[in-house]
Parts: sequence; structure tokens; C-alpha cells
Amino acid sequence: MRKVENIPLDTELLNLFKALSETQSLTAAANKQGMSQAAASRALTKLRSIFNDQLFIKSGYGMQATPRARLLTPRVLAALQELDRLTDPDEFRPEELTRTLYVGAVDNGVFTIFSRVIGELFRQAPKARIEILPIGEDLCSSLKYGTMDLAIFPLLALPSDFHEINLFETSYACLVRQGHPLTEYIGSGKIPSMEQINQYRRMQITVHDGKQGQGYAIDEGAFEHSADHDIAMSVPYFLAAPMILAETDFVLTLPCQTAHHFAEKNNLVVLPYPCDSRKFFTRLIWHHRVHYDPAVQWLRSLFIKCASEEGKLVKAKETESD
Repeated sequence: MRKVENIPLDTELLNLFKALSETQSLTAAANKQGMSQAAASRALTKLRSIFNDQLFIKSGYGMQATPRARLLTPRVLAALQELDRLTDPDEFRPEELTRTLYVGAVDNGVFTIFSRVIGELFRQAPKARIEILPIGEDLCSSLKYGTMDLAIFPLLALPSDFHEINLFETSYACLVRQGHPLTEYIGSGKIPSMEQINQYRRMQITVHDGKQGQGYAIDEGAFEHSADHDIAMSVPYFLAAPMILAETDFVLTLPCQTAHHFAEKNNLVVLPYPCDSRKFFTRLIWHHRVHYDPAVQWLRSLFIKCASEEGKLVKAKETESD
């Protein structure tokens, strides 16, 4: 396709690009932008000329993004966010906030951490919008290019242009059903050894974003994997775990506070992990792109405020398990 010169790239075109990325339908994108389908078609023709690429092509009943469009999407989202911020007031007032804030988290991060933030967030900013996004292997890219503002995740290492806050320290625990053979050790005041735990098949929670390959196993930091660890079942959601554990002799390794949350609400038992279990921090991470963004700074402050309470609860429950 030959590039046509001197076509201005305005916010209407960028917003249509964003809508096409989200809906994969020209009709739905036009409706979302309040445009006629004819006007949307003309705008798509302009976008194709500007970027010298088809961008979105017909596929079945919808439109599929080309490789070029997929590369452009995070940059278009970041550009639209920056344009929105040009009209932000000089003094940040949460009660006037109407934008959508995007937070990456797996489901246990939502019910153990974000649930403590949500009440205070909407009391201070009743007009704000929050969208929780799944975490996958492209987490750093999502934060860097504007798909996410913040993420709750215990990554081991971050690139130099990222920031982090340790919300609280925790460790791993094992979760099993009531009556599981390993619960006999609790009654005798002992902690089962790794060899004893490894006599039973494991359940594993693996985080996917729906696009990537293998994903990230939540228990990767708990121990050095070996052939002794027999993974019987892998699931992408924490909330699926209690039902499966209740019907099997599987053992699940997961963060201590999540284990206690499940045990309290289901017929399950928390087993202390062997003494070589590794400590780790639940962390809030973000890219330097939003480091000085007033809305994101405010949201970070809410997490820091609420993390203290959660951290005290974690320590108390870990002490009870010792």
C-alpha cells in the first residue's frame, strides 16, 4: 500500500483505532465512537494510508488486527492517555476524577488486597472507574505502554525504568482438605517434611493472559522444582482451588494469606510449609511513565495505607500456624 502524505492524525482517528482493537468489528467500533459506519470506513481508510498498512482485515464475522496493528496498539493507547492528561487540573482532586484506572492483578490479589482499597477509593473518588486486568507474560509491556497503570504481583526482577513498593512480606503455605493424611501432623504438633508432602500429587495455579504460552506458576518461588513434584492439575484461577481440593488428596502451595482466606471460608486446612520455605513480598509495581501522574500517585497511596492492615493480619495468622 502506498502511503498518502499530509493526512492529519487526530484523536478521532486514534479513538477509532482503539475501538477497533477492542471490538474487532467496524460496526461495533463505529457505534462506540458515535459514528456512522460510512464515516468509520472512511476513517479506517485514512488510518491505513497514514500507517501504510491494512491494520484491520476481515476475518469471519469480524476484523483481525495485523501484526503492525498489534505493535501500534499500546503506543496508541499511551498517546490517548497523554492527550487526556493535558486537560487534567493542576491540583488533583479525587472527587473530580472521572477517568478509568487500570490495575493488573490475579484473582487472589483482588480479594486479599484490592478489596481493602476499594471502599476508600470510591469514597474519595465516587466518579472514578476501575478496570482489573489479567496478568500474563507481557506484564512489563502492558505497564510500559499504557494498558495498565499499576499491577499487584511478586515479580523477582524489574527493568530499570520501573518502580515498586513492598506492600507486605509473606510466605507460602500448603492447603489440603479436612481429613487429608497430612493433617495428622498438625495434631501431633509437627510440620510435614518436603519428602512427606511430595508423597501426594500437587495442584498448581498458573497465571495466563489468554494470549501467551506457558504462563507463570504461582508456586515457582516456593521451592526448587524437581522430578519429585508431581503436578496432577493446573488451573488459571485461585477461586477454583477450594472445590478441587475438597474432592482430592492434592496439595496446593500458595501465598499464606490466600491459604488462610480459603481455609476460613471452606472445609480446608492450612499446613505450615517446611522450614526452607522462602519469604517474598507482595508488591505494587508501575512504570516511570506514570510515576508523577497525580491520579496514580493517589491510588498508590491508598494501597500503601491499606497494606499495613493486611500485613499485620498476615503476620498474625502465620504466628498462629507456627
